[in-house]
Amino acid sequence: MIEAKAYQLALATPYRWSKGIQHQRVGLIIRCELDGSVGWGEAALPPHVVYRPGAYESEFASLVDGLDVNDNDFLDELALREISLRLRCGISTAWYSAQAAARGQTLSRFLLGPDARIPSHVPVNELIGDAEADVCVARAAAAIAAGQNTVKVKCTTERELDLSRIAAIRGAFPKLKIRIDPNESWPLDWAADQLNAMAGFEIEYCEEPLPRGTPLADYGRLRRQTKVPIALDDSIRTLRDVELAALREAADVLVLKAQRVGGPDQLLEIVRYADSLGLRSTITSSLETSLGLTLGIHCTAMAPAPIAAAGIGTARFFAVNVGPPPPIVDGQMAVPSRPGLGFDASDWWGQAAVQAAG
Repeated sequence: MIEAKAYQLALATPYRWSKGIQHQRVGLIIRCELDGSVGWGEAALPPHVVYRPGAYESEFASLVDGLDVNDNDFLDELALREISLRLRCGISTAWYSAQAAARGQTLSRFLLGPDARIPSHVPVNELIGDAEADVCVARAAAAIAAGQNTVKVKCTTERELDLSRIAAIRGAFPKLKIRIDPNESWPLDWAADQLNAMAGFEIEYCEEPLPRGTPLADYGRLRRQTKVPIALDDSIRTLRDVELAALREAADVLVLKAQRVGGPDQLLEIVRYADSLGLRSTITSSLETSLGLTLGIHCTAMAPAPIAAAGIGTARFFAVNVGPPPPIVDGQMAVPSRPGLGFDASDWWGQAAVQAAG
């Protein structure tokens, strides 16, 4: 049996980025039961995408209608229905974590195999989207106090504002690792100039600065025009994308989200292929609930060493959540040791059922 319930959760801290300011999060929690073992997954659209929760539930129900989760070819049958990658992520996570739970294994152990080395903890970066430079510095200070050594700063087309924000953080913390993420908002005609203006602040990498659909050849030219390393995020969804990025010399780093590439199994394939081509990977999330962040821990644990600080420390944005978020202790999150996903959404699931009935 596999079923889904939608969530619509208020954010305690507005999510400010180049695509707007979001005040709530909408998605699906998915529950899969196999021979008495339960697995959980989450399907979350990009934060700025407006989609009625009920409509998302209906799309899920239509896609799984008539399929049997007990069949080994369940995911192959879903693929024939041309399922979206984000829905596939939620469904595949629930399906695989139920199988892992049935075998008494964690999700990452189940996917990696019995002989793979899995770390006990993974490093986590802080996400900063505030406009005011002093608030950015305060966020960075709080991250350092929590043991984190890396921050990612959301950038926009406000060039001078972003320069002042990055300058303030770097001035306050000379050894802090700083990543920047314009979220596809910088035009090609001045992106190199902005990166070169920021090069003096020792940026670890700039994530997907150019508009969606920019040819990878243009990213290759941008890399040659600046000393700031380039990371590709939205441009990487499949193994073919990784191959093209390598051929075009378009990236130094790949930023991978299980939601965007279709689930933990497909993310693992991409990470392994990227590593074989000499491309590093950073695992991040899509502003997901505590459930999605737990998946992010498993995905980070599956990345080759040395593991880069993951972008999964975003629970603070939520006013309410579907369960307790994984804590950050000394800049790290513990890799779940319980069978399956290591996250139980049963309490939220029961409350959602009562609210729907009411």
